[in-house]
Amino acid sequence: MNIEKIIEIFGRLAGLEADEATDFRFMCESSVGYITSRLKPGVDIRHRCSRLEFAAAALAYYRFILWRLTDGGSNEIKVGEISVKENGTKQLEGSEQLCKEAFSAISDILETTDFVFRGI
Repeated sequence: MNIEKIIEIFGRLAGLEADEATDFRFMCESSVGYITSRLKPGVDIRHRCSRLEFAAAALAYYRFILWRLTDGGSNEIKVGEISVKENGTKQLEGSEQLCKEAFSAISDILETTDFVFRGI
């Protein structure tokens, strides 16, 4: 997977300039590591790069939204007497849905993490 491509996609999703998106390279690399660790044995990444890169960017974007909402920073902008407060719930829901859809698109090459207990 091309980390630079993942950062570019992540930046577009997050609405960040290229240099701002690069500041979150660690999130993109972490997402690549997570996806790579869940790949089924023998999967040739080269033939599935675009799907994997988008999934990694979507996961990084979801984590970015979580980070923004929990970093303790203010989500409010005040100019004079006017203030606008950002509601992060819709962003979080949207990023979560995007991430789920991206992972659904690569579900055929991921190991399942589901646990089923069956009695004998």
